[in-house]
Amino acid sequence: MKKLVETVVRRLADHPDQARVFETFDGKTVVYEIEVPEAERGRLIGREGRTVRALRAFVAAAASARGQRVMIRIRD
Repeated sequence: MKKLVETVVRRLADHPDQARVFETFDGKTVVYEIEVPEAERGRLIGREGRTVRALRAFVAAAASARGQRVMIRIRD
């Protein structure tokens, strides 16, 4: 699942080598924290948050097929 998030985030970034995804656990939920340079953060979030909302929905659908819960956060 982490590889899926990394692939999407790196495709959205202008400098994919600077994008990082960290996987942590909060109880039964897998948390993916995305770290990108500040200049790229707006592109990842998208207009009115549409891009990150779509990413969250996509990953949540893939996780629910596996019986998992997933949360995506963008680090400041």
